[in-house]
Amino acid sequence: MLRQYFAQHLKYFTIVFGRFVEFFFLVRVADQRAQMLCVGIGVRGEQLGKRRIVIQQAVAPTLDLMQISGMLARGAVPGFQLGDNVRGFHLAHQLADELHLPPLRTEFIDAFHLADGVIQAFRQIQLFQPVVAEFHQLLADALQIVHLLLDFGLAGRQIQFFFMVFVVHGNKIINRCCYDSAFQQTVLLNLHNMNSIPPPATQPLTHTQGRFSHSADTLRQLARDMLQYAKQQGATACAVEASDGFGQAVTVRHGEVETIEYNRDKGIGVSVYLGQRRGNASTSDFSPQALRDTVDAALSIARFTASDDCAGLPEQDMLATKFPDLDLYHPWLLNVEQAIELSRECEQAAFARDKRIKNSEGASVSVHESQFVSANSLGFIGGFPTSRHSISCSVIAGKGGAMQRDYWYTEAREASDMLKVEEVGRIAAERAVRRLKARKLGTMQVPVLFEAPIAASLIGHFVSAVSGGSLYRKSSFLLDQLDKQVFSKYIRIDDIPDIPRGLASGAFDDEGVKTQRRAIVENGVLQGYFLGSYSARKLGMKTTGNAGGNHNLIVQPGKLDFDSLLKKMGRGLLVTELLGQGVNHVTGDYSRGAAGFWVENGEIQYPVEEITIAGNLKDMYRHIAAVGNDVLVQGSRQCGSILIENMMVAGQ
Repeated sequence: MLRQYFAQHLKYFTIVFGRFVEFFFLVRVADQRAQMLCVGIGVRGEQLGKRRIVIQQAVAPTLDLMQISGMLARGAVPGFQLGDNVRGFHLAHQLADELHLPPLRTEFIDAFHLADGVIQAFRQIQLFQPVVAEFHQLLADALQIVHLLLDFGLAGRQIQFFFMVFVVHGNKIINRCCYDSAFQQTVLLNLHNMNSIPPPATQPLTHTQGRFSHSADTLRQLARDMLQYAKQQGATACAVEASDGFGQAVTVRHGEVETIEYNRDKGIGVSVYLGQRRGNASTSDFSPQALRDTVDAALSIARFTASDDCAGLPEQDMLATKFPDLDLYHPWLLNVEQAIELSRECEQAAFARDKRIKNSEGASVSVHESQFVSANSLGFIGGFPTSRHSISCSVIAGKGGAMQRDYWYTEAREASDMLKVEEVGRIAAERAVRRLKARKLGTMQVPVLFEAPIAASLIGHFVSAVSGGSLYRKSSFLLDQLDKQVFSKYIRIDDIPDIPRGLASGAFDDEGVKTQRRAIVENGVLQGYFLGSYSARKLGMKTTGNAGGNHNLIVQPGKLDFDSLLKKMGRGLLVTELLGQGVNHVTGDYSRGAAGFWVENGEIQYPVEEITIAGNLKDMYRHIAAVGNDVLVQGSRQCGSILIENMMVAGQ
């Protein structure tokens, strides 16, 4: 298909001005992010009479097809032959090889829709006719437009959008949830029986050839090559991780494009061991020499590093051998124009929801895809592609000195699992408006209800306190608390790494150790830590498969919905925003700025601001009165709203 297209349209990429001057092509990366090449122009030799140049604008992956099919430029213009200038293409290929440019990928077929626009401009130029000096400026302008379009990723793609509120398990429906101030019926994730969900069956990994700069097989081979070279250079052990990814983010403010960002990243890191001395190095250059230099650099570091009894690869019997398909990769084929339109719809929905919305910090749509391969000298090699997409909106209500800001966002592996853009804009607007006419409070001790979106931060402090690094450094407020009561008896927390489409799912951790479902807290008792192999050795324990942190950490929801939590609290403070970083992870002291709503008789009365809430995390955890079933999935830690029996609230 690609060959047929190019055969039909190649003549529009060839323009001849007068007599041919010997030339050659210089290959350069015109748009690495779009993974396309432009073939630039270079002229050798003396000018022969009136200057006439052949200009060829080509896509790099088509060079092979052009050579194989014998097209080159012969036949592109009737009666014209390039003759011995075939070497220009050979030179292009040679330079492309030296630059380690990606091979032909079917993805680039879409990019030819973009080329049609350039073709239309070139069609206006009659071949073999004299062209005035302004041509040079015309060409420069045309190429700048090409670069700009490619930079924004405006390749013609068609897409359908499917949106859902949340993934549903158990079809649990509640009537109210604090983060949606309209309190409409909302389907939420019910995790009561999460442990009963069977692990997904092992399936072949998703084939992603054409989406990334390098195929998964290429990354695997690069990792193997580095392992082999490290062994040849005397390393006693080695681990390698290679990654490749790209992303696109568009922000619209007041209906106008604020920012368009596109990134394409790749990298490979290596850890080598000389006995129990360790060295690390990384590079984004995938050429053979660069990879060897990276290994050499890591070895040089290791030679000058002190020996560490706990350094080394994980135990071989702990490594993953099975790699189930966890359904983590769902490309969102969204070009910039479509992303801009979605962002506009999101922001417009916010403005349309309430006339008190006077300003906007913007609405954004983000797309991200990546893949990686991890390998070590114990024979482990594994990897998989992932995707993560998001929609967000932040708006300002009111005017003058009485303005209030709030936001909302949704994210998921699969675009269809996210909220609709109109819902994101609506919720952001309602959250901002309901904060208008906020009051201040006096100082008192009252129950505090942490809204679901921020309640997860309390669990984040717990994760930090029971992670290996904090424990062996003795910088945790939960030292020596294993098998002891750290939460109220109502609390159960599970680490579940195999939830399909989970935002922190994975068959193995950062070291290749197999992951498993674990109860971290049961009936309020601490059952386990989060350990990698190094921290485990420091503590005289075994790795838990958590090198890199927790997986999908689920706080078992209770039976109360948000309305019932308010009624249970009766009188107290509902916190919807936290400010500052006033958490001491060594002592557990907790003091943060806050905003939210004052509650009387189980009903929200008015918004409050400029207050501080304080306590100690050890006491706060043990005095959790209830966890709601209004679970919100916005990251790796999922829980409903959390009600704490008593905290100090400092105001006026």
